[in-house]
Amino acid sequence: MKPKSVKQVIYINGIGNISPQATFDLAQNTAVVKSSTAFMACQEPSYKQYIPRKQLRRMSRAVRMGLTVAHKALEEAQPSAIDAIITGTAWGCVKDTEKFLETIIENNEQYLTPTAFVQSTHNTVAGQIALMHHCNCYNMTYVQGAVSFESALLDAQLLFMDNQAQNIIVAGVDEQTEQLQLLLKRLSCARIKRPMGEGAACFVLSTQAKPNSYAKLLATRMIYRPQNQQVLEQQVLATLKSVALSPASVDLVFSGSPHSRFEKKLFPTASIIDYKQLCGAYPTSTAFATAMAAKAIIGDPYTCHILSIPTKIYNNVLIYNQDQDTYHSLILLSSI
Repeated sequence: MKPKSVKQVIYINGIGNISPQATFDLAQNTAVVKSSTAFMACQEPSYKQYIPRKQLRRMSRAVRMGLTVAHKALEEAQPSAIDAIITGTAWGCVKDTEKFLETIIENNEQYLTPTAFVQSTHNTVAGQIALMHHCNCYNMTYVQGAVSFESALLDAQLLFMDNQAQNIIVAGVDEQTEQLQLLLKRLSCARIKRPMGEGAACFVLSTQAKPNSYAKLLATRMIYRPQNQQVLEQQVLATLKSVALSPASVDLVFSGSPHSRFEKKLFPTASIIDYKQLCGAYPTSTAFATAMAAKAIIGDPYTCHILSIPTKIYNNVLIYNQDQDTYHSLILLSSI
């Protein structure tokens, strides 16, 4: 008989984060990067330390970033085994997709190699993580626009609830290219006051806490086209109530809105952070916010410096994002 689903306590035991800020190595006394253009690019580490050179030459930036943050997260968590790899991405491997489409045009739709197509698919990052770490396990990629990362998180939570996993890799990855920037400019999506960004963040989630665990993942919720603000507020309060919290219990709110009026009204005692000013706006930016929130919870000095908040332990942190009032999402973390 299949064991009954139970709500598991989920711990974040490892984090890798490549972003426009110096978040991968957490270099002390590094200035906070502020955008002076309509785009923000990642500060990338030396990939040679994490990926064999022969493989590195054939990898796009998205794959390089995804593999490197996964390596960092696994190095921190040191899990006994990985039971699932779940990624979220909206744009996918844009550069490889561009190469594939250009090859189709240049070769008049003839003599195409399968490699170009394989490397252009959205699940390339998850597949490469599995290959590099020899993980023959559940492997899934969610391409759900602005809630791609949240969908990956929710899938991981369901696996834990069904006792199907003890350690899961969850990542959110999106890259920019020159062609994509051109399209975003034409669509008036990129502005100096609200720049577009990119990034890769990876987490090792586990049912077992470790001495160096960052935080607990309490809840994830996606809300599609709420009828009005009252309905949205009810959904937020219901999420908090499901984990026995009230708005007054939330110490810190990462907001994806430049105005944050809704958040300030609902959480008057919490500190509100417009996190997209630090990473830019992109579909899986909530992965960046989750990584920063987890490190803020333990009072990491450099993270608190980037966020311009006091260096202390934060008990409950909410990440709230909205995409053109269509997709709303909530990710709730707490201290251990």
